Amino acid sequence: MLSGILTGAPLWVWPLLAGLILLGLKASKDRRALCLPSYFHPLLGLLSVSAVHGLGVGGLVWLGFAVAYLVGAVLGHRFQGQKIVGKSAKHVSLKGEWLTMAVLMVIFWMNFVGGVVEATLPLAFASLWFKAGFALLAGLAAGSWAGRALRVFATPAR
Repeated sequence: MLSGILTGAPLWVWPLLAGLILLGLKASKDRRALCLPSYFHPLLGLLSVSAVHGLGVGGLVWLGFAVAYLVGAVLGHRFQGQKIVGKSAKHVSLKGEWLTMAVLMVIFWMNFVGGVVEATLPLAFASLWFKAGFALLAGLAAGSWAGRALRVFATPAR
């Protein structure tokens, strides 16, 4: 069964996973980066929106996603404040951290797991508990990107 799951995934999934792992490893080191790319990180949240949309859920689950998104944004904003060492007009200096890797992996694997559960456990996939839990996790992950980008934007240049 595991080999069927691994070989049934589209070929582009594995280079994507490798790229996400490399990004996560890069984030684990102290670094100086351009500010501009961090302002586009919330677009990664669109992957979560797409995944929740694929569940075929109603308003209550979307409300849960929205609340989790806001909570994730607040938590991401607070977290990023602890990681910013300094900021100039175009660059931000950041302490290394592993949250980036964790959130990237959550977003990647939740999409993957959603597909596997749908294919192998359709009753579980159809349950409100699965869909609500999936949406809450997706919202937290997506919102964290928005909060972190907002914190970089709001931090004054020194």
